[in-house]
This record gives sequence, structure tokens and C-alpha cells, in this order.
Amino acid sequence: MKIGIDLVEHKDIVNRDERFCRRVLSNEELVYYTTINDEKRKLEYLASRWATKEAIIKCYEHFIDYSKIAILNKKNGAPYALIENKAVKLQISLSHTDNYSIAVAILLTNDDD
Repeated sequence: MKIGIDLVEHKDIVNRDERFCRRVLSNEELVYYTTINDEKRKLEYLASRWATKEAIIKCYEHFIDYSKIAILNKKNGAPYALIENKAVKLQISLSHTDNYSIAVAILLTNDDD
């Protein structure tokens, strides 16, 4: 098992441009992101996705292009991750406050039997 965690302070990304969003968000996430009308919610969405992807990358111990990782939600709202559109053995949890977004990722490995 490998664990990754990341914390993003919202003020660090509040003025990021569209290029940053395209670099961080997958195509599916970007489509959803553009439908969000509330600026505060957009910031929380972007920050929580970035934190989750950083946590996932820490589990894998090598860089994965952010846009290749998609953080989506099941019908019940629970988040899950796809890497290059493939399901992975990851458990993720993300949360945010007015100022921070945090994420934890747990990668289940073959040693976890």
C-alpha cells in the first residue's frame, strides 16, 4: 500500500488562467468545470482536483500528466479516479474549506493481499 496526501491553499490558484485549468483538468473534468457558475465553487473544484492528482502522483512515485488523471464522482457523490481512462486500485478522499482543499490517495498494491 502506498499513501499520498496533498493540500492546496486556494489563494495560490485564485488567479490562474484557462491554460492552467487545461493542464490540470482532464477533458471530462473540464467539461463539468465550465458548467459551474459560482466562482467559489469553481475554485474549490479546481483546487480539490489538483490536490487529489498530486496525492495520486505521490503514490505512484513518478509524474503522471495531470490531464491523464480524471477525478469523477459516482452517483452517490463518492469520488473515484481514472488514469488514462482506466480504473485503478486507488481509494481517494477529498475535502475543502473556504481556504484549503486537501486530498488523500491510497494505492492498493500486490503486497496488500
